[in-house]
Amino acid sequence: MVLCQKAELIAIVLSALVLSFAQSFTPHHPQSSSFQQQCLTKLSVNLRDALEKSRRISQQQPAVNLLDALDTSTSTPLCSGEVVPMMWEDTSKLLSKNAFRVGLPPNLLGELRAYANRMGITDFYRKLVVEDRPYNPGTENVIRFQGYKWMVQRPKSHWASNMHWTSPADEEAHDDYLRVLSAGGFDEVLEGVGTYFGLEALSAYHLSFIGVSQCEKGFIHADVTESGTMAFNMIIPLILEDEGPELEILSDDETTTRYYKYEYNVASMVGDNALHATASCDYQEKGTMRMAATVYVGDITPGNVNNLLLSLTQAYPPVGNAQHLLDRAGSHW
Repeated sequence: MVLCQKAELIAIVLSALVLSFAQSFTPHHPQSSSFQQQCLTKLSVNLRDALEKSRRISQQQPAVNLLDALDTSTSTPLCSGEVVPMMWEDTSKLLSKNAFRVGLPPNLLGELRAYANRMGITDFYRKLVVEDRPYNPGTENVIRFQGYKWMVQRPKSHWASNMHWTSPADEEAHDDYLRVLSAGGFDEVLEGVGTYFGLEALSAYHLSFIGVSQCEKGFIHADVTESGTMAFNMIIPLILEDEGPELEILSDDETTTRYYKYEYNVASMVGDNALHATASCDYQEKGTMRMAATVYVGDITPGNVNNLLLSLTQAYPPVGNAQHLLDRAGSHW
């Protein structure tokens, strides 16, 4: 339906343009009437074929409904550790059953910002995505921040953005990051998530910082799959620009898209098969960027550990080492 309506609108506009173009020849072209008729006849045939093709496409698969207006999640204030489903004002049903908002403790934002600044991570991101010195797509590199090993990775070109991920490259760096989360009161978040989902235990098993200043079109993906609703990725905004939504959420039936505006002191949290992407953005003219911390938390069990490992792309936890994760199951809640 949406494709057909768009094609019909294009047809009207093009018809008007071609007719105007044809009429512009009237004072100079001795056969202007014939020329106009030939143009319009050919245009009519081409547009009829295009419309028929669009109708066939729309019948073969559901059209994705992309709203033109800015669509934001209902911003209800949340207490620390409070978990609520993502809901939009224009729909009464859940768009994605595993997309949530989580209230954060008031000290966490300051602790994470101070840590990123102290380690040199914030300035590093400014060089990558603001001063336009990015890694090539698909590149990864291990570097040191304040003596700790971190891996920097830029995803492949199908992500169509200059986003980079920076994560602890070994257990020592991972534990250093964990100490900052603890100082910021992240235990309250684990308590809230564990209680909300009725979990046995939780570990913060994969940590990173992400930064971006330009995204042409987000790559739809899921961070976690088939964990038994026992693992989630939390995105904690640290630096935001007031230019529209940052997260694109695709409905579970893959027919509807909504846009979520990040909030300070609130994490967006996605779980099993929650399809999402970075929303299109461009902060480059302003010389600014967006940065966030990400924390994967999960109730790690023999039944889901291999699926958890499949979703990880960086150096720590060790790729393919199920026993390493199982040995650390339940270490934080």
